[in-house]
Amino acid sequence: MPRGQALMKRTVKMTDEMQPVFGPGKVIKVSDLNKKLWAYIKKNKLMSGEGPLMKRSIKVTDDMKPVFGSKATVKIGEMMKLLWVYIKKNKLF
Repeated sequence: MPRGQALMKRTVKMTDEMQPVFGPGKVIKVSDLNKKLWAYIKKNKLMSGEGPLMKRSIKVTDDMKPVFGSKATVKIGEMMKLLWVYIKKNKLF
């Protein structure tokens, strides 16, 4: 995963599978990936768990399954790792 200033300059090619979550377009800035993903999660109320400290899992919708796999839920710490695995696997840089 790119870090620092390199992160701000890079773009990722969008696939048809990513567009329901990240919005329409051919490319997206790496810095906007996290913002758009969290906007989608909050809009669709996908946080699971009881209480503010227990919401550490994200429910995976059918739109998210091509990117995050067939799991029913994904932990917050694992979410971006799975996204980068998908990006690297499909060579979207």
